[in-house]
Parts: sequence; C-alpha cells; structure tokens
Amino acid sequence: MDSLQVADLMDHQPLTVSADIGVIVALRQLLKKGLSAAPVVSDDGNLLGILSEADCMKGTLLGGYFEQVGELVSHRMNTEVSTVTPDTDLVSAAKIMLDNKRRVLPVVEAEKVVGLLTRTKVLTEIIERMDSPSHT
Repeated sequence: MDSLQVADLMDHQPLTVSADIGVIVALRQLLKKGLSAAPVVSDDGNLLGILSEADCMKGTLLGGYFEQVGELVSHRMNTEVSTVTPDTDLVSAAKIMLDNKRRVLPVVEAEKVVGLLTRTKVLTEIIERMDSPSHT
C-alpha cells in the first residue's frame, strides 16, 4: 500500500460543480454519480470548496424545502477543504480522510482539480490486495 499513490486510484474525470448552480441541481448530480460530495470549482477549474450530501441536507432540513429550491451551491459549500496531490502516497491520503472525517478528497495540482479520491475506492483497493496477495 505504501507504494501506491493517489494518482493510481483517483477518478481522473471527477464530477465537479459550479458555485453558481442551484443546490438541488448539484444534489441530483451527486446522487446520479453515487457520490457523497463533489469539489466546487471556478470556471477555470480552481478549487473553491466542496459540496456534500450533508451540506444539501442541512439546508433542506433547517431552511425548509421550498426556501432552498433556489439556493446556490455557493451558499451551502464548505470552503475548508482537505486536499491531496496526485503524488501523495495512499496511506497519507487515507489518514487525511480519517483525521478529517472525509469520504472524498479533491486531488489538486496548481489549485486546479485534477481528480477525486473516494473512501470507497481506497477500501476497494485494500480488499483487493487482501484477496489477491500478488498485488503486494
């Protein structure tokens, strides 16, 4: 596992959302892709924040569904985002996920989102390596 890097497991074409789209539109995209969160990016691909299912749920439950229909991602996204680079080793990335209670980590190079690492992908790799010792 120590020899694996984030680039080996990341989604190289991740779902990203724009800060100026509606929360409900973004939530539909998350659900369609089966993701718990997605990076929020500017028009030029720079990371602005992250929007999670929990962010969407909080707004809906606290504000009432009908008040939230027109709310923008920029109002709900979290701007404190843990990130990794493609060359981060997988063990370090997993530790960041655990320490920060994150299910996804945006993969960033020069402030631009270049991938997405999910906890599911990390766990799948661990199981595959346990089931097939030839990976080690």
